[in-house]
Amino acid sequence: MKLGLVVPRYGVDVVGGIEHWLRLLCEHLVSLKGWDVEVFTTGAVSAATWADELPVGDFDLEGVTVHRRHSVSGRDPRSGELGVLIGRSPAAVPESVARRFVDLVGPVCPDVLDDAAASDCDLVAVTPYLFWPAVHGAVRLGRRVIFHCAAHDEPELHLSIMPEVFGSVGGFAYNSYSEQALVERTFPIAHLPAGVIGATVVEGSGDPDTARAALGLAPGEPFVLCVGRVERAKGSHVLADLWRLYRRRRPDAPRLVFLGPVHEGLEGDNDVIVAGLQPEDVKWGALQACEFAVTPSAWESFSLVVLEAWLAGAPVVVNRRCAATLEHCVRSRGGLWFFDYADFEAVADRLLADRALRARLVANGRAYTERVFNWPTIVDRYEILADRILARTPRRVSVPPG
Repeated sequence: MKLGLVVPRYGVDVVGGIEHWLRLLCEHLVSLKGWDVEVFTTGAVSAATWADELPVGDFDLEGVTVHRRHSVSGRDPRSGELGVLIGRSPAAVPESVARRFVDLVGPVCPDVLDDAAASDCDLVAVTPYLFWPAVHGAVRLGRRVIFHCAAHDEPELHLSIMPEVFGSVGGFAYNSYSEQALVERTFPIAHLPAGVIGATVVEGSGDPDTARAALGLAPGEPFVLCVGRVERAKGSHVLADLWRLYRRRRPDAPRLVFLGPVHEGLEGDNDVIVAGLQPEDVKWGALQACEFAVTPSAWESFSLVVLEAWLAGAPVVVNRRCAATLEHCVRSRGGLWFFDYADFEAVADRLLADRALRARLVANGRAYTERVFNWPTIVDRYEILADRILARTPRRVSVPPG
């Protein structure tokens, strides 16, 4: 099997859930299945700008052939303004405006799609659904596409151009059952091959004392942790407000630490520490040391940090509005959730006061992660899905001139 991957950014320097996991998937398909894998991508690292930061050209990364090409344009700040307008009534947005929005979101990279279209890959994985490479690549590559749509119920999913995008592909690799249910009730695509593949993480190591020092905490100081991009769409600012209110009502409560790249400014204070992007060992040390980890985003298709927290020994609190993270907590019995401040206060009170409960949640979450999301199981599920899609895909025939 020869698999291609079209993705806006790719590499060890890339911090992003679906991009990080697909890099690991590519490497494990090479090592565990012997597949030939090629990646078609840009030189971008940051999704905030899509600026070319990595060298373009052809490279070998852990047995995966990576083709990086320049983008014509990155993320235009005007995409945010247009996104606000789209959010009011996405289904009513004219097609021309929707396509303009995708161009502004970027990265616009025709050379990437040209390379993928000209390749001899049997199938091409494409992700995530909203960005320019996927919107144009899904339609252009058609039934050769395994669509890792990474969808969640946000306004952009309901744009008028999306039925064509989702209806053009060969099949779907979902991160969760809730994502599959969302996509199948939004688009008439349930007849296409699909599988809930999920994702997994490689357990890392770190030192809690070193992590505390790197985060600006005192030795042995208890804290609550949020790992991920600091931006409004991820719920960071709402969580900060919730925690400040919680500390006003519970003055002895520990401080909250945000660990991850800051895409939208968030001021730190006596209640909240904004530590920014930190090395992996600091992240794992922080997950080992925290009282519990909060994933506040309402829009996730999987959330790797939930699995990371359980492997590191941290119980998890998620936003009940997010079907994917709620699914993890319900299926594993390894986490709690909140809807409003009253829920949040009750959950925080219970976790901070009950060490035995925290241990039970972690044990359940770790068992779920190791049973359902281990690499041999995931690559087997992926191979089965790929074979089903390939069986329905017309073979590429080379016709000699004349």
